[in-house]
Amino acid sequence: MRFQYETSTADKRFKAHPKRQAHFQRWFATFASLAHSRLPLPEYLQKVTDTLREVAGVASSVIEWIDGDELVYRAASGAAARHVGTRLPAAGSLSGLCITRQEALVSRNTANDHRVDRAACQAVGAASMVVAPVIYEGRSVAVLKLMSGEPEQFGQADIAILNAFCACIAETIAREEIAQENRQLLEQNATVSATLSIESSLRVEFEKKLADALRRRRTVLDNAHVAFVSIDEAGLVIYWNEAATRLFGWRPQEVMHQELAQFIVPERHRAAHRAGLTRYLATGEARVIDTRVELPARRRDGTEFAAELTISEVWYEGQRQFTCFIHDITDRLRATAANHRLRLLIDSVSDYAIYMLDSDGIVRSWNEGASALYGYTAEEAIGRHFALFYTPDEVARHRPGDTLGRASEHGRVELEGWRVRKDGSEFWARATLSALPNSDGSAQDFVAITRDMTSRRRLEELEASSRRMNEFLALLGHELRNPLAPIRNAVSILKLKASDDADVVRSRQIVDRQLAHLTKLVDDLLEAGRVSSGKIRLATGIVDLADVVHLSAEASQPSFDARQQRLVVEDGAGAVSVNGDSTRLVQALNNLLNNASKFSPPGSTIRLEVGARGGTALLRVIDEGRGISADALGAVFDLFVQEHPPGAHADEGGLGIGLTLVRAIAELHGGHVEAKSDGPGKGSVFSLWLPLAQASAPGAPKPAAPGAPADRQLEVLVVDDNRDSADSMTLVVDMLGHAARAAYDGKEALHLFDERRPDVVLLDLSMPGLTGFDVIRGIRERVRADGGAHVIVAAMTGLGSDEDIARTRAAGFDAHLTKPVDLSEVEKVLTLASR
Repeated sequence: MRFQYETSTADKRFKAHPKRQAHFQRWFATFASLAHSRLPLPEYLQKVTDTLREVAGVASSVIEWIDGDELVYRAASGAAARHVGTRLPAAGSLSGLCITRQEALVSRNTANDHRVDRAACQAVGAASMVVAPVIYEGRSVAVLKLMSGEPEQFGQADIAILNAFCACIAETIAREEIAQENRQLLEQNATVSATLSIESSLRVEFEKKLADALRRRRTVLDNAHVAFVSIDEAGLVIYWNEAATRLFGWRPQEVMHQELAQFIVPERHRAAHRAGLTRYLATGEARVIDTRVELPARRRDGTEFAAELTISEVWYEGQRQFTCFIHDITDRLRATAANHRLRLLIDSVSDYAIYMLDSDGIVRSWNEGASALYGYTAEEAIGRHFALFYTPDEVARHRPGDTLGRASEHGRVELEGWRVRKDGSEFWARATLSALPNSDGSAQDFVAITRDMTSRRRLEELEASSRRMNEFLALLGHELRNPLAPIRNAVSILKLKASDDADVVRSRQIVDRQLAHLTKLVDDLLEAGRVSSGKIRLATGIVDLADVVHLSAEASQPSFDARQQRLVVEDGAGAVSVNGDSTRLVQALNNLLNNASKFSPPGSTIRLEVGARGGTALLRVIDEGRGISADALGAVFDLFVQEHPPGAHADEGGLGIGLTLVRAIAELHGGHVEAKSDGPGKGSVFSLWLPLAQASAPGAPKPAAPGAPADRQLEVLVVDDNRDSADSMTLVVDMLGHAARAAYDGKEALHLFDERRPDVVLLDLSMPGLTGFDVIRGIRERVRADGGAHVIVAAMTGLGSDEDIARTRAAGFDAHLTKPVDLSEVEKVLTLASR
């Protein structure tokens, strides 16, 4: 994982990934830790490489020190650690180019980057890298480098991060050199002070020692790395060391007894500088030790930089003088600006609550995101214990203290749970708490980053609920079909058993109609599950819409006849073909026609317009029915939605699934469906738009007509663990003129099959012990072994989805009968065996 968030491939991945807060917190903690570190330079450099490698998650982190024309691995971590001390030529490398330009550079793929030393990259396993110069006193002194074993791992955001760390390193170098020089000066001053206290009798020796001390001091000052200048009361230079020459470019003989301001202060600032110096001398400020001022400074070549002047009053041989230490603070100001920008960035983050805690869990800082998330202002939150954000139950279980302890022990802890806002409302939070170690490794402060994940949690719960609903619908559909099967068989038996009793005939018709309605409801439930889970699949081909219209009208004709309605089909000129699934298109149009029939008055006319409109095929159903209110038009295609409460109208039955299925089928074909109505009582218009096929071709084959009755008596084996279903189907087969036997489990089925070979097997799939798939494998193996005639095996199951049909076909079944099985479907299977 990378920490970029701007333009590179890693940057884009960071924007997309919910773990952004972890990377942000890591950089904040690392930067803050190193900014306050007081380690010696070697230990500090090693800590920088170790920390950068751990936080950035890269293969290696290296600091290369510039030594003439070579680069020395001074500190390294990861795969490069074993190369510490290795020297490499600066020329011909990305680091050397970085030093020359004094700017950070990125190599996204070292294998094809001419700027890099490829042999060196291969030696350390660097497939991509980012380098940045450490600039101190205007010159590059080192290079900070991150390397990854994978290409394309770094971008512009890495440059900004490395520049900030380079500024920290330069500041540390300056601080260590200044501290060392000050110690040396203090030691020398102590020697001088001790020498001055020697009695006059030792004056000769004292003067000799003093002269030695002065020589040593001059040597120290001449070789110091910090610019040291002495001036008299008039502001004229009386001493100028080599470091001042290096910093400003002027040699001592050029500045001696000249006004200091004209050599180190830009002309536009000299008047203010002189006024400040005069005030300093006149007001007694000179007695204040180590007065520090910041001022703009100028080098001999005209370049300007920010400088810090530390001035002190000293007396030498009865004369009042002033010593000045001058530092180039450009890097320090850059680091300060970087800190300021980082603080502004943290304060501007609104999606994350970011705040600091001390070792006792007391809030010490508070950003705008924290105020937005928790509702507390900074004044209300700072100074209070962070248990304020936990629920009472969590506080009672000492969860805040435990969390601090874990973060202190492991360095970082991530957790999710309920948190409390100022108004008492709760939200689901993802929180990260990281310890910021001090110099001795013990926990000093903590940084907490929290994000509101309530929406994600609710979405997960909704998805889980939807998944459970789909599973429930599938189970419910299967369980309902099993008891419907023997009822359908019983109706088929009543149809086959002629009766002149009008009451018997009427009762049979009632049962038949209600059974068909119940079967339709079960089918709709299963379709609802497929729609919501996106499991509808298409078997596409070139389909002639005339065939779709013919089959849909034929399927809807019983509904029209029952309500004495008339269907008028208005065909456009020429054939219209689409790319699609003929079965699903018939299903969609049949739903629209049935919907129009159900909501139109008896005796009314329903029109079906078919034709091409530009590059689109149109199927439009127009009725004279009850119409749809404007408020309901936008929701008629939503799942389980009906305009009126159940029972409000006698003609409004069903589950509110049909139009949802129509929309799903239309969208799967790349089209859409729309509904229009002028209001209640003014009819409705449903338009189904489908893309035209690119080239006209023969349509999908029409369903085969039922075959002729079998011309010989067949041996039929019915296998079903539901005895009522098995026995009733056996009776139906017998009444069709064939000989049927029943088996109530898979083991018995194979026994009866071996005992007397049947012509047809009607086989249930879901049985305890041996399933239907186990039984058909046994049947096919027996037929292959003895070379007997092919046996027709039809799956008889409550599972009727496209996936279920494909599964039975792949298992070797000749037909798929979905419970409850209609009499005509049984006859088709028996016809197959008689051919």
